[in-house]
Amino acid sequence: YAMAKKKSIWEVYLRPNTLTKENDRDCIADVHAHAATQRNEDIAELITKERTEFRKETIINILNMRDKAVKDLIQEGISFMDGLVQISPRVSGVWATENAPYDEKIHKRTVDLIPTADLRTVLDAIGVKVMGAKEESARITAVTDTATGLNDGTLTIGDDIIIEGNKLKIDETDAAQGVFFRLADGTEHKVTRRLSVNQPSQIIARVPATVPAGKVEVVVKTKFLKGKGTLKEMRTIVYGYPCTAKV
Repeated sequence: YAMAKKKSIWEVYLRPNTLTKENDRDCIADVHAHAATQRNEDIAELITKERTEFRKETIINILNMRDKAVKDLIQEGISFMDGLVQISPRVSGVWATENAPYDEKIHKRTVDLIPTADLRTVLDAIGVKVMGAKEESARITAVTDTATGLNDGTLTIGDDIIIEGNKLKIDETDAAQGVFFRLADGTEHKVTRRLSVNQPSQIIARVPATVPAGKVEVVVKTKFLKGKGTLKEMRTIVYGYPCTAKV
């Protein structure tokens, strides 16, 4: 008889969950990508390997025409379903009243992607293997107050703190990047003084005198990328541990 098909396994790496405030130990999973994101060209390559009578260019053209046809349907507000997913147009956001107009600032045109029964069956059969902690994800692992030597979340206003972690380095010529102290109401106080240490694994920053005493979040905004180049989008790294600024 035919051998049982090899069970598919997703390998996941765990990283700290920054969204839950009450628990600073819980984690979320990232599925490990064994290859780069695949595109129509890659699909065409796979099809022509299996079925030699099809030319790769022909397949790419068909797939691209299919993409355009689906895009046109979505533009018309029509849902589309193939063997894998259903794509449905949706406008997200909340309207204050039944007569309120569409508002660019609070509403958004988007789509929902829902797996078909066939894809759900496939998903149900996949095994998941936890590989442990994710290395080198951008994060703040510790903040030490140099005035007291403590890393218990207390920060001395007007003194230096040592921020340790991964991928923290800031481009100080970009005003949008930097170390910020975020208050409960969302206002942010930026460190304006030059950073005495500015490395991917460590930043030393002076807590601005303008920061009021009380609860604060330590935030690093950076476009740092390992190797050459920079991130297109700003990366905001929030220290998950509650901090208190003191005089």
